[in-house]
Amino acid sequence: MKPARLLRWYPRAWRDRYGEELLALIQDTLDEGRPTWQLRLGVTWGGLRERGHRAAHPSKATVRRINAILRRLMMLVAGGILAFLPGYFTSSPPAARAVQATVALGVLLAVVGVTGALVLAGGLAAVPALVRFLRAGGWPKIRRRIAWAAGATGAAAGALAGLVLAAGSRSSAQLATSLGYGLGIVATALAAAVAIGLWASAAAAIRRQLTLAPGVRAAQLVIGAVISNAVTAMVAANAIWLWVTQASVEWLIFAVVLLTLMSVSAPVQVRQAARQGRRLRAAASRGR
Repeated sequence: MKPARLLRWYPRAWRDRYGEELLALIQDTLDEGRPTWQLRLGVTWGGLRERGHRAAHPSKATVRRINAILRRLMMLVAGGILAFLPGYFTSSPPAARAVQATVALGVLLAVVGVTGALVLAGGLAAVPALVRFLRAGGWPKIRRRIAWAAGATGAAAGALAGLVLAAGSRSSAQLATSLGYGLGIVATALAAAVAIGLWASAAAAIRRQLTLAPGVRAAQLVIGAVISNAVTAMVAANAIWLWVTQASVEWLIFAVVLLTLMSVSAPVQVRQAARQGRRLRAAASRGR
C-alpha cells in the first residue's frame, strides 16, 4: 500500500489543508518502506473520526446548501397545494366524512391564510426603508427582478384559472382519471413554485439594499422562523384533508410525522431566531 492512499480516509477538505503534513509524518514512520498495521489502524481511525466530526458539525457552507434545498422543496410543496385547491372545492368526500372534510379544509385554508399574513407582516415591517430606498433612486436596481417575478406570477395565475375552469365542469372521479388535468396540476405547481422562488429572490435582493433598524431585522428573523414552520403545518393540514377525503391512513401517518417533527424543531428555530435578534439589538446598542 502506498502511504498516500491512507489519506483517503480523511475528508477532502481536511486533506487539502493538512494532507502534506500527515503524509510527511507517515513517511518518517515507515517500516522498511511500508506502513505498519498499527500506523494503518491509527490513520484509518483518525480519518473516520474526522468524517464523523464533520457529519455531526457541518460547515456553514453545507448548512447553507441544505437550507437552500429545503427552501426549494417548500416552494414546490406550496405550489402543489395551490394547484390542488381547485379540486378540493369540487370533490365530494364520503357522506360519513363530510363534516370532518369541511373541518380539515377549513384548517388548511386557515393555515394558508396565517402563512400569507406572516409573509405580509414581514414585508410591511420593511416598507419605510423600502420607501426611502425608492426615493433615493433605487428602482433600477430591482426592477428586473420584480418584472420576472410579476411575469411568473401572471403565468401561474393563468394556469390556476385554467384549473378552476376545468375543475368546475367535471366530477372528482373525472378529475382523478384525467391525464390533462393531472398535467395541468403539475404545470401549475411548477409555475407557482417558480413565482414564489422569484419573489423570494427579489425580496432577498431588496433586503440587501435596505437599511433596516435592528428591531425590524430582529422581528423579521423571528417571523422567518415561524413562516418556515407554518409551511410545514400547511403541508400537514393538506395531508390530513387527503386522509379524510380519500380514507388513506398513509396520509394521516405522514401528517403525524410532520407535526411531530415540527413540534420538536419549531421551538428551537424560534428561540435561535430570537437569540440572534437580541444579539443584533445588543450590537446596535453598543455601537451607539
